[in-house]
Amino acid sequence: MIRGFYIREGEIHWEKNPENLVAPGKGRTIWVDLQAPTDHEQRVVEEEFGIEFFTQQEAAEIESSSRYFEDDDIFEANSAFVMHHDGSYSTRQVSFILKNDILFTLRRTEMKSFAEAVRKLKTIRSATTKAFQIWLLLLETQIDYDADFIELLTRTTNVVSKRLVKEQSIEEEVLLRITELQENTILIRESIVDKQRLVSSLLRSYAVDEPEKERLRTIIKDINSLLQHTQFSFERLEYLQNTFLGLVNIEQNQVIKIFTVMTVVFMPPTLIASIYGMNFEVMPELKWVAGYPFALGMMVLSSLCFLWYFKRKKWL
Repeated sequence: MIRGFYIREGEIHWEKNPENLVAPGKGRTIWVDLQAPTDHEQRVVEEEFGIEFFTQQEAAEIESSSRYFEDDDIFEANSAFVMHHDGSYSTRQVSFILKNDILFTLRRTEMKSFAEAVRKLKTIRSATTKAFQIWLLLLETQIDYDADFIELLTRTTNVVSKRLVKEQSIEEEVLLRITELQENTILIRESIVDKQRLVSSLLRSYAVDEPEKERLRTIIKDINSLLQHTQFSFERLEYLQNTFLGLVNIEQNQVIKIFTVMTVVFMPPTLIASIYGMNFEVMPELKWVAGYPFALGMMVLSSLCFLWYFKRKKWL
């Protein structure tokens, strides 16, 4: 799908799958958005405006040249946008090209941040709106969503923390939940760091005007704040994981302690039974009428003495 955005009579208008992206009466083209385009649609846009999008493999590369490129009259960049769907998080690559004051975006799926940015654009009434400002609007909107994702992870972490600390639940499900939260936090942090690199590169560009740079500085501050929050969240999850493992160790120690006590308690009765189980001919107790009750009594008494001793030492 292709969406074309135009400035006409001081307002921004947009058209889905236009037959002609540039035509008299449409107005000044400011943004061309490609959402899961076909090969034909992508080729039409590239030929019409003399651009070339990154391939999916190139967009996923981590090299600096694949993440950001700037020439005399063109900006090219790729950024990872986090998506939340059905309780799971994932990242999708978004390609940006800015040429001749026209922004081109390529994404392979629908994104809420783009829908929200379009909603905000509908309220803008200015004939001087630049394509670069729309690019910044997309980045700002996605960063706002990243902040919402972090807040959602924080609320989920609070639930797990209460379950772990107050209920002392050491079920395997809790550990798996903590691990999942750690993975999601890392995913969001990597996406935010990726945007930090992009914004820092734009700040160093001589082609960016000072008003836009001031806006970029604000975005950097927001990004740094989010990075600090993700660092705190990750440290908290590590603390919860260590707490979980500590509770598991305590429970295991309790089990081992019980087995140890039971082993020691039954050692004296076993010794007494072994003594009187020996097959020697000369054993005075063999013909003693009270020998059997006496042996049983010694076994019970020795066990009770050990239990009393352990209780006194507060080992039980």
